[in-house]
Amino acid sequence: MKIAYSEEARSTLFEISDFVDRVNTEGAGERWTKRFTAWLQSFAISNVSYSFCNDEYFASLNLSCINYNDGIVAFKIEDDLFVVYEIVRGSLLT
Repeated sequence: MKIAYSEEARSTLFEISDFVDRVNTEGAGERWTKRFTAWLQSFAISNVSYSFCNDEYFASLNLSCINYNDGIVAFKIEDDLFVVYEIVRGSLLT
């Protein structure tokens, strides 16, 4: 199953990768992104359904959520596509 990102999720992914690069060695952001994508791939399984998010807003959009470290990934499986709509960093969670 392929993974796709909304513009907002792609932007957040870039920001996180850029931050990881700035506070670590060069290339660390790219390595982090590869690990994150491999982790997402473990959830992108055909014929599997996930419960909706506990967050009221995401649930109202019929999105499912998974935790990654201290953040949340809001997604939906559409046909044969795993679509990431939002990546919420832990520092933004209330």
